[in-house]
Amino acid sequence: MKTVLKMGVSAAFCLGTLANPAFAQDADNIVKIGVVAAESGSFVSAGHTLPAGVGLAVKQINDAGGIKVGGKVYKLEMVKRDDRTDIATAIAATQELVRDVKVQAIFGSETHDFTLAMAKITQPAKIVHFAGNSTLAKILTPDTVKAGGEDHYLFQSEPQEFQRSGSTARGVLTLLEPLLGYKPKKSVMIVGNDATGQFLSSYYFKALKAEGQDVPDIIFYPPDTTDFSPFLTRAKSLNPDIIHFWYNGDSTLTALPQALELGAAKSYFLFGVDPGIWKEKALSADVPVAMSCVPVCWGESSNPKAKAYFDAYFAAGAPHGVTSSVSLLYHDYVHFLAEAWEKAGSFDPDKTVEALLSIHHQGVVSDDLTFNPTHQVTHATEVCAAAPGGDISCSMQQPPADAPKS
Repeated sequence: MKTVLKMGVSAAFCLGTLANPAFAQDADNIVKIGVVAAESGSFVSAGHTLPAGVGLAVKQINDAGGIKVGGKVYKLEMVKRDDRTDIATAIAATQELVRDVKVQAIFGSETHDFTLAMAKITQPAKIVHFAGNSTLAKILTPDTVKAGGEDHYLFQSEPQEFQRSGSTARGVLTLLEPLLGYKPKKSVMIVGNDATGQFLSSYYFKALKAEGQDVPDIIFYPPDTTDFSPFLTRAKSLNPDIIHFWYNGDSTLTALPQALELGAAKSYFLFGVDPGIWKEKALSADVPVAMSCVPVCWGESSNPKAKAYFDAYFAAGAPHGVTSSVSLLYHDYVHFLAEAWEKAGSFDPDKTVEALLSIHHQGVVSDDLTFNPTHQVTHATEVCAAAPGGDISCSMQQPPADAPKS
């Protein structure tokens, strides 16, 4: 028996966007979900986590019998496209998924400017779009997300950056203080110089200041840097208690051995580096090293649900990566979306948005995932620290309620 949900799809395809949403799915009751991510290119370490996380959620939902929407049972199908860390490729892939594949939802990309370009296609087409970019706070406002607004179907599956930066800074300082044996006072930030690095570091700078840190001007390095000695020498001259490396985990792991050899600081913080990688690479340091995960660690975690999730994640074939935890910015939201479709009793995008805003979802990251009125989520961030002897401790750090004053 063929079942088709059909609600007027326009054949017009103008300027890279669709005039009307593709509500229809195929005759076999398959709901297609698109993923656009960097499975090759310079951002592959984070990019490969998107299809891995979404794919695991799709399998879990299908193995449990699928979803029941409007009295009918549907199975999910993930359709993924590699954007090759190239914005033009991401745009073309999004166009294809919306126009030709007719996905009901899209997940990605992990890169801010890519997501904004993709949203220019997904939003006019009324495609529900999830992206784990804290940078989306720039565009998700009451006016843009309201019914009829230009970003009504766009959802941010990572906390606002002041929250993530605030919880991270507090966690880093809290964990490093007993390992240093004194309260750290001076922090130096070394950051990849691209749009995302500039955006993220501006918030982390304020978060460190709010915690009482003396923070000189940020030291930026070109994204493809392999020799960090000029930047580390400058940082060392400032006599920091902590050097904070942001935000590319692969670059950070290149920089850290150089920093240790130079003796650039009394301790370090590695943003987005999982303690699992620290262990697998048998890394060590003669000074304390803090690490943070986005949002929960797989190598060591204080989250009781983390082990079961990552056991399933790696068993499904996902590699042990620097940023494997990024997968949770997408995995939980496939389940969240499925719950919203069932609650709405429809794949209609407006009813789906209404349902998403009303649900308290139990996920791996949190037992109470909710979207605020501007389509942003709030949850804790896990921070860990490796002592010079190798012991690692972790804690979940709750976000601040308010942004620090400028």
